[in-house]
Amino acid sequence: MHKVAVIVPNYNHSSYLAQRIESVLNQTYPDLELLLLDDMSPDNSRTIIERYRQNPRVRIEYNTTNSGNPYLQWQKGVSLTNSEYIWIAESDDYADKEFLKCLVGKLDAHPQVGLAVCESVIVDEANNEISIHGRDFRMGRGAGAFTFPVVGENFVAHGRSYCRNYMVPWNTIPNASGVLFRRSALAAIGGPVTEMRLCSDWYTYCKILMQFDICRESKALNYFRAHRSTVRTGTRTTVYMKEQRQVRSYVQHTLGVRERWRHALPVLRFECELLISDERTPPFSKVPMRRLLPVLAHAARYGLPLFSYTAAVLMREQLVRYIRAPLKERPSE
Repeated sequence: MHKVAVIVPNYNHSSYLAQRIESVLNQTYPDLELLLLDDMSPDNSRTIIERYRQNPRVRIEYNTTNSGNPYLQWQKGVSLTNSEYIWIAESDDYADKEFLKCLVGKLDAHPQVGLAVCESVIVDEANNEISIHGRDFRMGRGAGAFTFPVVGENFVAHGRSYCRNYMVPWNTIPNASGVLFRRSALAAIGGPVTEMRLCSDWYTYCKILMQFDICRESKALNYFRAHRSTVRTGTRTTVYMKEQRQVRSYVQHTLGVRERWRHALPVLRFECELLISDERTPPFSKVPMRRLLPVLAHAARYGLPLFSYTAAVLMREQLVRYIRAPLKERPSE
C-alpha cells in the first residue's frame, strides 16, 4: 500500500492534463500511486491519459457515462484507493515538486490533523501568475468584524475554532488541489460530500474540522488555474447562493453560534453581485430597466437585508447611468 493516493478527476481538460500528471509524477515524495479518472470527456483527454498506462505508479478508470458532478469523482477515487493520505489533484491545476513532501510531513507530525493545506498561486490559461490567494483582510467593522488568516504563517489550529472563525462566511481553503486529506478524517464523515454542485469541497472541509484539526503551510506550492471552463462559470449563480448559505447554516447549527456574518456589509455586497452580475449589459455594464423588478423579486427571496442592499445598488447605478448618458451623447465640438 502506498502512503499517498493521488486522485486526478478529469473532465474536458486535455489542454492542462499532461502538465497536471507530470507535476504529480515529478514529486520529490516517491511513495504515491496516481489514479486517473475520466468522466466521459468529449475532448482528447483519454488519448493523453493512455500515454501513462504503462507507468507502474498509474491506474486508469474511465466512466461509461458522465456523472455530471465532480464530487462523485472524488467519492469514486477514494473508494478505489487504500492509502493513509489522499490528494485530490484537480486536472486543470498543477503543483510544485515539493508539495507532497511538505504536506505529508505535516500530517505525519500531527496525528490529530485531518487537513494539511498550503497556499495557492492563481494562474491563467497560459500559466501566468495572477495573484497569491492568501491576503490579510477584515470583513465588516466594529464588534461584528472578523479577520481571516493568510500567507506568512505556518500553524496548526483547533478544527472547530478554525471553522468558526475562518471558514465562514467564505471558504478560506482556496482550492482542493492544495489540500492533503487524512483518509481516516474523510472516513469519519462518511466520505466527501457529493450532494452539492459547487460547494461540496467547502462542506467537506467544515465537516472534517468539526472532528479534526488543520495545519496550514505558508508556502504557495499549488497552482490553481482560473479559466472560462471551470464548473462555477457554467452554473447558475443562484445555485451557488443556495449552497453557500447551506454551508454557513451547517456551521452555525453544529457549533451553536449566532450567524453574525449574515448581514455583514461585505457578505451583502458579495451576494448582491452574484445576483446581478449575469444581468449586466453593455455599454454601461448596468442592469437594464426591464430587469430591475425581476432582480429585486429574486433578492427578496433571500430576506430584507439583501433586498434592501440590492435595491440601493441598483438605484445608485441607474442614477449614475442617467447622469453620464447625456455627457456621452453630446456632439464633439
